[in-house]
Amino acid sequence: MTHNSFHIKFVFATGLFILLTSWLLISCTKDPVTHGGGNGGGNGSPALTQRTISDTAYGTDPLQKMDIFLPAARNASTKVVVFIHGGAWESGNKNDGEYVQVINLIKQKWPEAAIANINYRLTSNPAIHCDEIMDDISNAVNFIVANKNNFFISDTLVMMGASAGAHLAMLYTYKYNTNNYVKSVADFFGPAKLSDWDWYNSYNIFLGKAIKDLFIPLNGAPWNVALYDSNSPYSVATSQSKPTIIFHGTADLIVPLYQSQWMQGRLNTLGVPNEYHEYFDGHGFNPSNTADAVNKAIVFFKQHLQ
Repeated sequence: MTHNSFHIKFVFATGLFILLTSWLLISCTKDPVTHGGGNGGGNGSPALTQRTISDTAYGTDPLQKMDIFLPAARNASTKVVVFIHGGAWESGNKNDGEYVQVINLIKQKWPEAAIANINYRLTSNPAIHCDEIMDDISNAVNFIVANKNNFFISDTLVMMGASAGAHLAMLYTYKYNTNNYVKSVADFFGPAKLSDWDWYNSYNIFLGKAIKDLFIPLNGAPWNVALYDSNSPYSVATSQSKPTIIFHGTADLIVPLYQSQWMQGRLNTLGVPNEYHEYFDGHGFNPSNTADAVNKAIVFFKQHLQ
């Protein structure tokens, strides 16, 4: 990322906006504090009711927003699931039906958890590339953590994404998670290795474009192995990477199945705790497979939060 004056002004403005938003949350939306009770200590108690805070801004761009779901009786030990939508990095929205389905499943299967369902800037804007998207995810995570006392939640996070969102979730967890807030990640049929020459040069009839037409805007440059590797979960993973659970459909015609197989092989080589599950399904699972995968992801998350 270049460090020019425009970027400095943007970061300053974004930081000021987040500070002001945090002050407003403290002043206007904080739940009543009661003492005693609770389900794990901290600031919460059974008196705290379930809340949904829609379109909370974590930056100044219209896409820098998230929906926050806060469970009843939450407290300072309440874990947070950060969900990242897909859309080939160029489209998609947190309110799309398939993602709402996943959010509802998380609520049902892990009712004690808080959820942050985030939007981010997209590569359909020529000024937005992977660095800018990762800035958004980092700012969203930092916003959640900065306001943990206002929301009555912990700073212990897990991350889940679908398709391009899974790529972003893994990339953040492996490369940008410097404060160790994210403890585990779930990958739903996400690209793992961008420096895949054959895939880069293929044409996808379902997307109506060549894969390179997605990768070039994302990376901000045509084929460049070092650059593409720097934005690939496969390449940036280390032996210290967080536990990862992977799901992929054997009939996926958008993201090749072998991408997830490669990712699992890489994690095994590095000794990173992981699980891998395949479904006879396509890119985007049917309701039964989605429910099973979400349940498996939550079990995996809980195992690695001990």
